[in-house]
Amino acid sequence: MRRLVESWIEAECARGRSLADAIRSLNETLGSKVTHSRVSEWRRGVYVPTPAATSLMLIETLPWALRQAGLQTSQAEIAKLKDLLWNTRQEDGEAVYELY
Repeated sequence: MRRLVESWIEAECARGRSLADAIRSLNETLGSKVTHSRVSEWRRGVYVPTPAATSLMLIETLPWALRQAGLQTSQAEIAKLKDLLWNTRQEDGEAVYELY
């Protein structure tokens, strides 16, 4: 789990977001109250993220991880992978990924 947390942080930084921005987005999406210290504990393996947080980190990290592996993927391919790995539905013309 620690590797996923590290990769999520790297992916967020690669997108130009700070750790604070990433945590804020995670909290807004999940309705949670994760803090910097909790993420630090995840990184050290003291605690593990909830299943919803794990799922969110995976969905946010997937495109970055594929690029890191040298795979060039289109947005359509990323969307198809997300459809295969998460429950999706349409809401106001946008795909909504069920994270739980």
